[in-house]
Amino acid sequence: MTHTVAVHPGAVLRDELEERGISQSALAAHIAVLPRSINQICRGKRGISAEMALKLSMALGASPSFWLNLQKNWELSQARRRAIKRIKPMAA
Repeated sequence: MTHTVAVHPGAVLRDELEERGISQSALAAHIAVLPRSINQICRGKRGISAEMALKLSMALGASPSFWLNLQKNWELSQARRRAIKRIKPMAA
């Protein structure tokens, strides 16, 4: 099984905002969410929902699938690091 290093979608969002010179507060106001929500995503404390993926897509141009795939890959990488390692394949 190949393991890739997953990046929290908040890190990608933070980098994107920095590149564009957009503040977290400005993005939050633009997509009608609380600034705290954007800050929590950027700090890796909150994930990206389907609704947030749509809003980010509309504001920043990347597809909703891009944001959701980042979230999915992050969640899978975190699950893989935890208890999942202890599960062995079942014999038929």
